[in-house]
Amino acid sequence: MDPQSRAKVCLFEAIVASHDDAMVSLTPDGRVSSWNPAAQRLFGHSAPQALGQPIEALLVQHNPPLPGRDSEAVKALSSPALVRGAGGTLISALVTRRPLQDSRLGAVGTLVTVHPLRQALSAVQESGPRTQPINVYESLVESTDDAIVTKTLGGIVLSWNPGAQRIFGYSAADMIGEPITKLIPVERLHEEEMILQRIADGERVEHFETVRVHRDGHLVHVSVTISPLRDAAGRIVGASKIARDIGERIRAAQTIWRQANQDTLTGLPNRHAFGQRLGLEAQRAQRDQLAFALLYVDLDHFKSVNDSLGHGAGDALLGAVAERLRSALRASDVLARLGGDEFSVLLPAPADARTARRVGVKLLEALASPFPIDGHAIHISASIGLAVFPQDAGAPEDLLRCADLAMYEAKHAGRNRTVVYEASMDQRARGRLVLVGDLRRASRLGELYLLYQPVVRTADGSLAKFEALLRWRHPAFGVVQPARFIALAEESGLIVEIGEWVFRSTAEQALRWQGPDGQGPQLSFNVSPVQLAADRDPTPGWIDYLERIGLPPQRLVVEVTETVILDESPRIAQRLRDLRARGLQVAVDDFGTGHSNLASLSRVEVDYLKIDQSLVRRLPGDTRKHAICEAIVAMAHRLGIGVIAEGIETEEELARVRDIDCDFGQGYLYARPLDAQAASEWMLQNQARSQAPGTA
Repeated sequence: MDPQSRAKVCLFEAIVASHDDAMVSLTPDGRVSSWNPAAQRLFGHSAPQALGQPIEALLVQHNPPLPGRDSEAVKALSSPALVRGAGGTLISALVTRRPLQDSRLGAVGTLVTVHPLRQALSAVQESGPRTQPINVYESLVESTDDAIVTKTLGGIVLSWNPGAQRIFGYSAADMIGEPITKLIPVERLHEEEMILQRIADGERVEHFETVRVHRDGHLVHVSVTISPLRDAAGRIVGASKIARDIGERIRAAQTIWRQANQDTLTGLPNRHAFGQRLGLEAQRAQRDQLAFALLYVDLDHFKSVNDSLGHGAGDALLGAVAERLRSALRASDVLARLGGDEFSVLLPAPADARTARRVGVKLLEALASPFPIDGHAIHISASIGLAVFPQDAGAPEDLLRCADLAMYEAKHAGRNRTVVYEASMDQRARGRLVLVGDLRRASRLGELYLLYQPVVRTADGSLAKFEALLRWRHPAFGVVQPARFIALAEESGLIVEIGEWVFRSTAEQALRWQGPDGQGPQLSFNVSPVQLAADRDPTPGWIDYLERIGLPPQRLVVEVTETVILDESPRIAQRLRDLRARGLQVAVDDFGTGHSNLASLSRVEVDYLKIDQSLVRRLPGDTRKHAICEAIVAMAHRLGIGVIAEGIETEEELARVRDIDCDFGQGYLYARPLDAQAASEWMLQNQARSQAPGTA
């Protein structure tokens, strides 16, 4: 063999010997004709032991035939397999079979590459040198998916296989004679200098992960193993490089990282990532003796959006909320979604409670305007709690808990506000937990009861209806006011069960007050938006109950707050329409306290508006409030809606209510909330007064 041919043989032997995968060539009848060191390490058989043996006898344990074994395939075929490694260890591997073609002899056999999917072996000693036919080694290099490249110690490319073209996009003609730095990003040129120096020192660089530049400009993630190339005298004259595309593994790792640290809906850091960032900020603040602030943001009544418009609309709203919150913050602030409708904001040191409160105001202002979602204008507010490190808590998890407690205080104070943490909140939080537990059994133990406040006609003072008002007589705390427990009932979901009890109790009382002629005062009862947005529609059950007890639906009025009319929920609007269609009437409570206007009533037809007592009390002496109330009454009458003035306590207030032509009045001037017996007596007295001669 001439020296040039001999050099080529040595080159291919070195390349195959350097490959990390087991590479085995087979004769046409399936017997081993070559066996590289990686095969010896993986399977524990030396080359003399393996040569001439059927491949199945050496590698396969209870497997189907190797891919393509019985076919005349002319392309690579791959499949997972279970192979028997050193000492009988079973290894999951990807086995690839390719035909070996020689330019002179044609088909000379098959190349089998075994890539372990899970390495389960310790390295064993490599076998000694051997001589193989030139066509086998050349076919091995040409058939592998990995890039196999040789270069001089100066970095000039000497050889370039098809695998290198597949990975980097350059052909052999493009690269041979060119510097390998053509593939290397400028910021990584130092890597090539380090690698060539180590090769010159006789070292082997194994599994070095880096990035290289593809011909089209995109970056390719590769794992590179580089070995010294020696001449016949053993001198190092260059390097043999095997590069494997690890892009899929890198992308999978990035996906796993995003799933662990990023909220998929909003793109914000998730609870896990925020916890890590919070921990780092606490360490920095403690080291530098600085303070930083944390805000806990919880959207108000978000569940009703999901329940009424669907989770798609809810998700769209969360994304839009995240954008608005982010726009109100500095670049250095950290916004995260903790889950559901909860967000958190980290204001890095230095930041105190005053700074955090200003940020809280900005966040609420950012949410003030409606969100256009799926053709609906959705109004959403937030309750925000804030805490400061280290004055409120010295540990990250405790700081988050303090901000959470402050957020719940904001909800109980009326929502849509920012509250600063105070130590007394811990005791109140424990008290709320106790109340929720007690509330679960209150209706069963008869602790809930109703009071009735009359609603009269302002023209003559005669009774028009009663409003049923829920109360709770706690065995230890006495009478608990609705402002204290209704919000807890809504948050815990107990409001659905309690609301059902209120409906039935109101209907039963209306039946008791029904005269022989089937007449009697109307009774109104309050319904929470949480009830109306719940999965189960209350309408069928309520109508069925009224039919069973024999009470006409017209005797009942469903009272909802102004926020229900503002809510763009089609589910709530439809359920109110259904109740009204079945005979119940609908009243809007606390009208005039929010952002609603009479135009918003076009979504849901109502029978009564109740002007909030905060407006009624300012009628005497406040011309602006007087004009507002007068306009409400006039427009409501044009729409055929009756108007009730709430909270009338003085004769002067009553006179002003009559001046604006308001239909009905309610308040302490007439009567405080009464139990059923006292309400019955009041009703008889009112009837007697109305029938007395000369009564207006």
